[in-house]
Amino acid sequence: MNSFFISWVATIFPGVSLAGIPLGLTEAELESGLATYTVDDNKTLYRFEEGPVLKLTKYAGGAGESGYVFDLYEDSVINLNKVGVPALSIQIECDKVCAIKVYDFSFPGEAASAFVYKGELSSNIGLGSILAGLTPFTSLEFDRAEAWFVTDEHFGFIEISGWGVPLEEEPRQLITAICVI
Repeated sequence: MNSFFISWVATIFPGVSLAGIPLGLTEAELESGLATYTVDDNKTLYRFEEGPVLKLTKYAGGAGESGYVFDLYEDSVINLNKVGVPALSIQIECDKVCAIKVYDFSFPGEAASAFVYKGELSSNIGLGSILAGLTPFTSLEFDRAEAWFVTDEHFGFIEISGWGVPLEEEPRQLITAICVI
């Protein structure tokens, strides 16, 4: 695979990439690309183009699953109700990047919002936007079991998290996470 550039302001392409990280990369290709963004000798702190310093935690699941979770390093600005919400996660299955997700670890107007991922979908909608703003561009199917929305095939499949309820119940809910699958 060609080299890639990770950017905190990159456009989100459903089914293709998020933050400039393409789906389908091998784990070795991902590791190689991440290495260019490390800012410490232990390779636990990273800074992507136009982004804050993030702390990496790797995890291993079962049956060929693993992943990377990046949290805001300067977490003192995060509201206690949002502690533990990561900034970015990358899921690996069978040695390939299969999902990339960004999270809003802030409340509107808080200092932490300055560090949240700023990339947007081509519809100019991103983290912190009104979720219903996507309805002119795609249908949104609410998955009650997972408490997230899935866009349609024409728009490109992504999972969108809001407040965990259908739009009919909370039409002004904000986007709290976006996952490219």
